[in-house]
Amino acid sequence: MKQKYKIYMTCGISGMIILLASCKVGPDYHPPSADTPKSWLSAKLQPDSDKKTEIEKGWWKHFNDPVLDELIDKGIAGNFDLKIAGARIEEARATREYAKEDLLPTADVKADGNRQANRIAFGNTPFDLAKPFNTFEAGFDASWELDLFGGKRRALEADTALFTAEIYSRDDARVQMLAEIARVYVDIRRYQAEIAIADDTVKSAEETVKITNERFENGSTSKLDFLQATTELMQVKSQAIAYQNLLAQSEYQLDLLLGKNPGEAHKIVSAVKPIPTGDDKLVIAAPAEVIAKRPDVRVAERKLAASTAKHGVAIAKLYPDISLSGFIGTLNTNSDKLLSATSKSWDFGGTLLWPILDYGRLSANIKAAKAEEKEALITYQKAVINALIDVERSLTAYNKENENSELVEKAVAENQNTVDIAKQRYNAGITSFTDVLDAERNLYTAQTKLADSNANKAQDFIAVYKSLGGGW
Repeated sequence: MKQKYKIYMTCGISGMIILLASCKVGPDYHPPSADTPKSWLSAKLQPDSDKKTEIEKGWWKHFNDPVLDELIDKGIAGNFDLKIAGARIEEARATREYAKEDLLPTADVKADGNRQANRIAFGNTPFDLAKPFNTFEAGFDASWELDLFGGKRRALEADTALFTAEIYSRDDARVQMLAEIARVYVDIRRYQAEIAIADDTVKSAEETVKITNERFENGSTSKLDFLQATTELMQVKSQAIAYQNLLAQSEYQLDLLLGKNPGEAHKIVSAVKPIPTGDDKLVIAAPAEVIAKRPDVRVAERKLAASTAKHGVAIAKLYPDISLSGFIGTLNTNSDKLLSATSKSWDFGGTLLWPILDYGRLSANIKAAKAEEKEALITYQKAVINALIDVERSLTAYNKENENSELVEKAVAENQNTVDIAKQRYNAGITSFTDVLDAERNLYTAQTKLADSNANKAQDFIAVYKSLGGGW
């Protein structure tokens, strides 16, 4: 996208509009066009170009897991990042309202009293030219800084764009939060599964140690077999402890996501359940729709709009400020007669300020605003490319993990057969005990890889919807 920056004015037609509403200097904002591809490189099923494909807001329900649904509900209600984003929206709304009110006249109730005298001094000696006298004044004081060149209206444009950006930032925080809760939940089920695998392997290893010890005492095997079995048992127990630590850490992370005290998440997820699996019904929106709806891209676009408006604010400072002021009320030297008909008083005037000697400083400020606008445009372009790549990465990972999962399932079945054969051959005295240990170790590794693959597949499913901007 290319933008031309020049000073120009958008003026009204009638003389009154020119006087009061007048012009807005600086560039008018035009949303940049995003150069998006027509289809995804990594999607097996492309969206129907003739039909609008909505990004699913409740994508996590594809897991059909009531516990995850409960966690999501609690996260929406208690997540600190969402609450912080909400507070920022309130702050931005107040800033916008201030800028809006700044366009209007101000009026104050005024009341004051003074005692004064006209004096002249000869050397260090003052002389009163007349007796000191009092003045009392009461009434309404009003002023209005005319926004002839649109500086304040440009400021309102900027604050409005930033207010909208904060709303989209909250949407982005919601997308991130939903995906993170689901991701951590999958990790918890992964570690529970790996702990169960390790526990089963420990039982098998304990039985192996018992058998090899009996065979060693009977003299039918060497002490080396017994020591190897014992070592294998210790290694599996150590791995189980590591998974228990990872499980606890994930539960604490979930506590933070839910905005709860430590231990609250454990109450919800303590009952062991399988790793959740999606139903593979991915709803893939077209690239242009993803770019149009992803909250982070919208944030970047609104910040670009704000920077463009700030450019206009900087240019407006080159032009004169004209203010009108007036007073209506009463004025008298006698407080007792302040409210009498003869004390009526009014005044009306105007002020023009033109910074004729500050051109260098104001020109530098315009250059800085223009550079900020350029930076915002590049940031937007980067956000668009990042969104496209994010979707491609998640789709590729999801597709490849599906392929990998099928291979790992076959590997588990083959390794189980190998363990059975190795034990039979060892008991028959055909092979050494090392073959049994190797087979059991390979089975344990394959089972762990299958749990990892199932968890990765679920997390890749989550990543796809996160990259599509689903969930807000």
